Amino acid sequence: MLRLLPCLLAAGTLAFAQDARAHTALVHTNSSGTFYIEASQVDLDHLLAPPPALGSAAETTDLTAVMNAERDRNADAAVAAEEDHERTVFRFADVLGAGFTPQNLPFATKFFKRVYADENKIVEQAKTHFARPRPYQVNADLTPMLYPKATPSYPSGHTAFAYVMAILLANMVPEKSVPIFDRAAEYGYNRVVAGAHFPTDVEAGRIAGTVIDSVFFHEPRFMTDFIRARAEVRQALKLPPVPGKL
Repeated sequence: MLRLLPCLLAAGTLAFAQDARAHTALVHTNSSGTFYIEASQVDLDHLLAPPPALGSAAETTDLTAVMNAERDRNADAAVAAEEDHERTVFRFADVLGAGFTPQNLPFATKFFKRVYADENKIVEQAKTHFARPRPYQVNADLTPMLYPKATPSYPSGHTAFAYVMAILLANMVPEKSVPIFDRAAEYGYNRVVAGAHFPTDVEAGRIAGTVIDSVFFHEPRFMTDFIRARAEVRQALKLPPVPGKL
């Protein structure tokens, strides 16, 4: 028994070190206060087409779409749009199932929050650059369901968030990739229904989210945490492990 003790202690020390490394990877931040990528790594200012110019025919088309969405908004659509104002990955629970909850996903919940923190810095930078007014600022006759915080309209931050999360989730649960992306599209369109965004803001948000995830997936520290979060998500959903790199 005494001879086994050093081996047991060594095994315990190794397990503790491995667990500590996993937790360290999650809480690590860059010098700029980000977790995985810095805002300077994704220059949306030069990757996104500019929004339609004020008073242009394209802007009129955009504004008409918002007015039509407001006109057609029924009680169910209003409820869905209001609920999707909350920026949380758990808005995807309706397609992933009852097991997709913060209680079941302690590590993944923190991971998704850190991804959002990095992504949001990038999108806010682009909003400042393009400085597009919100639809209700362009047309005072519009009655939005809610007034977003005082940030410019382009690109849609909620939509960028939705697609960043949808891409991660589709790579975690490829069996449900189609409904996951459908849900992201609904989440984005609900910003138009709410009167908070133009359709072109939503499209730019979709592109922004895709570009941002492309950078995330090339970061080793991100991938370390992604793989662990994916395993936790699949276990919570009672799915087998996914073979392969992603």
